[in-house]
Amino acid sequence: MANETEKTPPSGKKKRLLLALAGVSVLVLAGAGYAVYSGMLDVKKLFAPAPPPAVKMSEKAIFHPLGKFVISIPGDDVQHYMMMELALVSHDPRVPKESDELEPVIRNALMQYFANRQYDQVRKDIQNIEPLQQALKGKILETVKRYGYQLSLDEVLLTKVVVQ
Repeated sequence: MANETEKTPPSGKKKRLLLALAGVSVLVLAGAGYAVYSGMLDVKKLFAPAPPPAVKMSEKAIFHPLGKFVISIPGDDVQHYMMMELALVSHDPRVPKESDELEPVIRNALMQYFANRQYDQVRKDIQNIEPLQQALKGKILETVKRYGYQLSLDEVLLTKVVVQ
C-alpha cells in the first residue's frame, strides 16, 4: 500500500500547546461567565446600538415661520379677533422639522395662553412685545414638554399681529 499515508501521532510539544490553549479558553470563558453573572459586564450594553451622533448646531440662527394663527378675544361688548404670525428661532437644525410635527401642540399652547385674556389686556401686551414673546416661548416649551417632547428654542418672534 504505497498510496496510504502514514498518520503520525502529534509530538509532545503540539499536545502541550493544544492543552494550554484549551486551558486558557476555559479560563477566559469562566471569567466572562463570572463577569456577566456578577453584573460587572453588562451584555445589553455590548449589543445596544450606538448612541446617535451629537447634533452640530448651526452657527447662524435658523428662523422657522409658522402659519397664521387666529383666535377670538372677548371684549366688553363685542367679540374681537387676533391674527398673528410667529417665527421660531433656534441654532438647532432639527427645529424646523420638529416644529412642523409639533404644530398642533404649539397652536394649542397659543390657545391656552390667550384663552383667558381680555381685549384690553391683549392690546396692552402687544405694546410691550418683548415680554410677550418670552411668555409665549415659555408657554410653548412647557406645553411641548408636557407631551413628552423637547424643542430647542432660542426665541419666539411675533412677525405679524392684527387685533380687530
